[in-house]
Parts: sequence; C-alpha cells; structure tokens
Amino acid sequence: MSLSSEQAAQALREVEAVGQYSGQLYRYQRIAPMLMLWGVIWLIGFGLTDITPAYANFIWIALDVIGVSGCIYLGQRGKHEGRAGTSWRWLASILSIFAFYTLALVIFQPATGMQSAAFIALIVSLFYVLGGFWLGARFAIAGALLAALTLIGYFMLAAHFALWMAVAGGGALMLAGLWLRRA
Repeated sequence: MSLSSEQAAQALREVEAVGQYSGQLYRYQRIAPMLMLWGVIWLIGFGLTDITPAYANFIWIALDVIGVSGCIYLGQRGKHEGRAGTSWRWLASILSIFAFYTLALVIFQPATGMQSAAFIALIVSLFYVLGGFWLGARFAIAGALLAALTLIGYFMLAAHFALWMAVAGGGALMLAGLWLRRA
C-alpha cells in the first residue's frame, strides 16, 4: 500500500508538530529548576528584607550571586557539547538586565525600597512574558501572574509588601517551576 502525496505531507506536518511540542517540553523541564531556585531565593530574600530592611541590599546581593551561580550550574548540567557557545549569551543577558536595572534606577531614582523591589519584580515578569513568546505559553502565564501579584502587593498590601512578595512572589515562581516540570 502506498501513501498519496497528501497523506505523506500530513504525516510530515504531524511529525513536525510533535517535534516542536517535544522541544517545548524539553525547554520547560530544563528551566523548571531555575524557576524553583528563584522562588526559594525570593522567599528568603523578601522574608529577610521584611525582618531586617536595613540589610536588604546585602541580602539581595548575596542571594543574586547564589541565584545566578545556581542558574549557570543548572544550565550546564546535562548540556550537550554542541551548545557550549550559548553560555556567554546567558551571562551577557544577565549582565544586560542588571545594567538596564541600574541605569533605570539612576534615571528614575525610586524613593523607597518597595518601589525598587516592585520594579525588579515587574522586570522579571516582563522577561517571563517575553520568554513565553519564544519558549512556550506557560512562561507568559507565569510572568503575567507574577506581575499581577506584584501589583496587588504594591497597591493593596503596601505595609506588608516584602512579606507578600516572599510568599506570593516566591510561591508563584516555585509553583510555576513545578508546573513546567510536570508539563
């Protein structure tokens, strides 16, 4: 029995769709531990910021170093040799985000630590939403949820913003990581 050209074309389209879906699931599984790591970092960082706001800068510098180092480690784990050239891109991206954040703070000079923290959370949210366009819709959903939680905490729970971000923001990142891992 032979296939018609239409049946062969349909089979090829189905194989392509399965390949794309498989690639998306692979990316979700690779990035899920990073989201969970950052969820824990947000839980600890915002929690400690709530308890000892005078040391917030030192807390976040240490936790950011741990987070970036952890992401580099997780990104390298199980990596194929053919992709070794992408490490510098991730590092350059992280440094670009940091430079953008620093320059934006210099220009806009937020009056409070809460404004600065909300700005960072919204930048992170934006990158997850943008990642959703490239890596899969679940990133965009996680980013939109994180932005909504940030705005709720900023406008409705200002007195407890750091604690809100520890639980709601950190929890959202951890749950998003679990959701990606189970995809």
